Amino acid sequence: MSQVPEGMPVLGRGRHRSPARGACFLEYTALLAGEPFSDSPACVDGELAAVLRHANDRLSAADRQRLVPLLGRAIGLAVPEPLVARRRSRRPGTRWDLRALPAYATAVGDLRQTAAHLFTAALGVDVPPREWRWYESGRDLDRLFWSLMLEPTAVTTSPAWVDRLVDRLVLLHECYEQAMDSLGLARATPDSGLVPS
Repeated sequence: MSQVPEGMPVLGRGRHRSPARGACFLEYTALLAGEPFSDSPACVDGELAAVLRHANDRLSAADRQRLVPLLGRAIGLAVPEPLVARRRSRRPGTRWDLRALPAYATAVGDLRQTAAHLFTAALGVDVPPREWRWYESGRDLDRLFWSLMLEPTAVTTSPAWVDRLVDRLVLLHECYEQAMDSLGLARATPDSGLVPS
């Protein structure tokens, strides 16, 4: 394996207690966004974060470094949390329910569905309506993404699979960006307020 240039992030598998012990793709993303060190940054949609978390953990140490050019690209690809939800979710031991925040939940669902449809269209994959239900009409984007890694045909070598994965991660980011724009959603940042109407 070639040496990573000094100052470049070295991505590690799994969660880390602090940046001094290493960081995964999303932990670096949180730091770049100015958020607390976490593998679930608020500025990245939960389904996109799940795809990225799984990609980080499935790749070998050498192949994981191919994700470095994507660092920071996912920042803002989420519906900004309403201030009420943000305050409640930061209390230790408390969780908030999206059902209590219908406009936010609708915007999150619309973002995921739109990104899923853009992604499948870009791949040229026609997902039958019955199968869309398996993916919650596109809202379960993590499951959809990984099932489509075998489409249109399975790749036969590990390097080809890694190439496909990196290409599709780039495509998924593009689909999220297009979905945000087409839905008129503001990019989520640590200082974002309520969901735009």
